[in-house]
This record gives sequence, structure tokens and C-alpha cells, in this order.
Amino acid sequence: MEKDNFHVDMSGRIYEGKTIGIAIVGTKTKLNYGCALKGNLIKLIKKELFIKNIFEESAKLYAICIYMLIKEVENKIDTLIICNDEDFKIVKEILLKLLKNNNFEIINISEFRKRLGRNVGSFADNYARIYRKRALKPKKWPKGKEINVIPITYRLIKRYWEELKNI
Repeated sequence: MEKDNFHVDMSGRIYEGKTIGIAIVGTKTKLNYGCALKGNLIKLIKKELFIKNIFEESAKLYAICIYMLIKEVENKIDTLIICNDEDFKIVKEILLKLLKNNNFEIINISEFRKRLGRNVGSFADNYARIYRKRALKPKKWPKGKEINVIPITYRLIKRYWEELKNI
């Protein structure tokens, strides 16, 4: 099985409290998975789980969502390229805690651009927007580009949030 580089991007911002879309997309295969977090869910998470630093905790939430998407393609990843939507150092640190057997490289888009020697956008940018608009509306899933929606609930996020406290 051939490995692929996967890009991760987020459409919208956690601190805005509006619906956000998160997508992971393979550069060669165009294999994609994504999710959308409704504004109300983000507000509930902030109210219930955010305690100290909103920037750190937004990065933690982003990392948990990425982890849930990665689980679908973990053995196909060569390099995971994450956009700088949230603090990359925190996102990477939390992902490494959640991924018990990490056998791929995790870099940010800036490092990817440096390696390529040119300024490129994220492959997942458009997909993140598509997931933000369509993931919460199952009737729209068959229309347009094929999407693979991973449902993310408050319970799931809370479970990983608690698990991270114990690591």
C-alpha cells in the first residue's frame, strides 16, 4: 500500500463561535475525510471544557478533531501537513499524545513550503470549506465532490479531553 502526504485545514475559526469545517486530504489520492463543528457545539465546549487559555484550548480542540479524522487513514500517511490555523506546537504536541504509534512525520504548512521552495496553499483548503457547508446537512452529501463525513459529538470530544488530562 502506497503512502501519501495528507494536508489538514480548517475553515473558520474556533474563537468566532461559528460553524467550522475541518478536512484531511491526500495529495495524490485525493482521499478525504472531514467534519463540521456547529457554532452551538463550539460554544458548549468553550463553556464546559475551556478553563484557562482560549488559544491553547482552541489548539487542543483542533488537535482532537484532527486525531478523529486521522484514525481513518493513519496507516496511509507518510507526512501530515497541518495548516497554521491554531498554534502548531500545541496541536502537534497533543496529536503525539493521542497517537500511540506514530509512524509518520507531522509538519506545518510553513515547513512544507520551505521544503518545496515555493509558496503553495493547502490541498485541504477547499475541502474544509465544503465540509463546513455540507457536513451538517446529510441531504447535500451526495451532491458535488464526494465527501466522507466523520460525526464529531460533544461526548467524543469530552472523552478525548479527559483522556489528555491523564496522559
